[in-house]
Amino acid sequence: MVPDSIAAAGTGADAGEAGGGGGHRAAGSRTQAPWTLTFDLKERDTQWTEENQARLVRIVAGYQLNLATEEVERRLDELSVLLPQVAVRCAYIKPSTLAELLRDPAALVARLLQLRQLMPGADISALAAAEPELLLLRDVAAIQADLARLRQLLGDGAEIDGLVQQQPQFLDAQLVSEVLAELRRLVPHGDPVSTLLGDTSWLLRVERGRGRLGDDPD
Repeated sequence: MVPDSIAAAGTGADAGEAGGGGGHRAAGSRTQAPWTLTFDLKERDTQWTEENQARLVRIVAGYQLNLATEEVERRLDELSVLLPQVAVRCAYIKPSTLAELLRDPAALVARLLQLRQLMPGADISALAAAEPELLLLRDVAAIQADLARLRQLLGDGAEIDGLVQQQPQFLDAQLVSEVLAELRRLVPHGDPVSTLLGDTSWLLRVERGRGRLGDDPD
């Protein structure tokens, strides 16, 4: 919930506008940018704890959805029933991602059923907490296509569900393809698939390189 000091700050601002001749903004004063709500925090509220970070994420997500705090909390309760680990990691989720998840929590039910059918050996809640954008905000058909391509790249002997559980980035088949190509370049006489399966951190290394250079370094 939002601290009393935040609520008081918002109330005081509305009152000040009404008393200071700012009547032309009275109708729009209810919706404020989230950062304007932090100017009158007490010292105990400004300590950057995980709880405060999660609260800020919820505030911004609610602002993006134009929802009251109470409605955000209600939808977050629904989300926590479906994906408890996602709700617990609220502090580490992008506000825009949380906003999309809270837009219609009930719609996630069908998606979760589909994902569990696609990856019966994986903990979907844990995967969603680790990589919510990769698992929850993509089209299910795209995920299914990536899984099919992944089986082609790694072979029938690869335990796909276990690999995805260990490194959710395996759901990005294009990234896996780039890693295998890089391993072929670095170890021309080696087996790139065996190398990757023996050290899945290669995914993270290539992903970081992609982030530094962009998808098209030229």
